[in-house]
Amino acid sequence: MSTMEILSSRLKSAFYLAGSLVFVAIGLFLPRDDDPGSWKLNVGVVFFGLCSTIFTWLLIRPQRLSLDEEGFTLSGGLVRTPKKVRWKDVDEFFVYRLPRGGKLIGYNYRPNSGEASPMTKFNRQFGADAALPKGWATPPETMANKLNTYRRQALESKESRS
Repeated sequence: MSTMEILSSRLKSAFYLAGSLVFVAIGLFLPRDDDPGSWKLNVGVVFFGLCSTIFTWLLIRPQRLSLDEEGFTLSGGLVRTPKKVRWKDVDEFFVYRLPRGGKLIGYNYRPNSGEASPMTKFNRQFGADAALPKGWATPPETMANKLNTYRRQALESKESRS
């Protein structure tokens, strides 16, 4: 089975970067009086400045989802130490709807997979044991279907060789 690599969308990162820079510029060019509430403007400039730094980094080092016969590995972006998740430990991928809108690709671990950590148990309360980050080029529904198909083929391929 061939290895597949899925890269995050640099176009989305560029749009997020542009939006952050617009807010930084607005914050810098708004007049600052001796208003006691002007500290909020400074907090906004710092926040969107940090966002700009992150989105610049994502343009330079996009997130990568590497799929192989054993499992998947998320690397790039802000991930310092990639971790492999084995296909046999994953139940299935699905689209997880966030409470305030938006979608993530979530997945649950199989019972007794050994991957359950205290954070996983905490996350389970919200609908998914774990999730992939946002920012992929394809819609979450398509991505979840692609991951489920690859996972199923990898598991079948491994069984047929056993």
